[in-house]
Amino acid sequence: MSRLLRWVIGITIAVTLIGGAILLLPFSTWLPGGTVAEISTREVVNGTEFNALFPSAAAGESVVFTQEKRGFSEAKLKHDGQVTALLAISDTVTAPEARTKFAAVQTRLKGWPLVDQGAQASALLVADRFQVKVIGQGSGLEPERRHELLGAFDLQALAALQPAAASRGRLAKAAEPRRLPPASGEQLPQLELKSAAPQPAS
Repeated sequence: MSRLLRWVIGITIAVTLIGGAILLLPFSTWLPGGTVAEISTREVVNGTEFNALFPSAAAGESVVFTQEKRGFSEAKLKHDGQVTALLAISDTVTAPEARTKFAAVQTRLKGWPLVDQGAQASALLVADRFQVKVIGQGSGLEPERRHELLGAFDLQALAALQPAAASRGRLAKAAEPRRLPPASGEQLPQLELKSAAPQPAS
């Protein structure tokens, strides 16, 4: 093989690898491995899991998703084409400091701690992990409307979400053979061990 041919093959391989890396870059958070805020992506719930849990749009309204990534999903709530609120769910495993504002909260919504932040934002902490947030836009939203929107999220399903690592762990555990305990009053059979008969001395 000539030197020129080897150079051509080498350059072709290099260009192919670089091109492939550039094409896959936007999908890097979907690929195995990697981290989000120094947490393994396997420990963070993917934003696609959150999308089905957002409130349904009422008459004259629409919910338009604007951002989705590992641990976060956001949508705009529009009424007659105007944005009235931002709706978001985030997995606080990547930002545990977000949970501190809920530490001493007494107000609850559907059992979860509720805080109002300023005049435009309200947030819930679900299952001590997921932050659900409504932020008024434009002329703003009254607290009652923000709380109503928070309650319209599927909070029960959100509380049950688990990251991929935990899901795999549960599946592996479920696949293990299980031994049933004996029925009440029933004794398990005992194994009788017998020592081998002594061999006559030679």
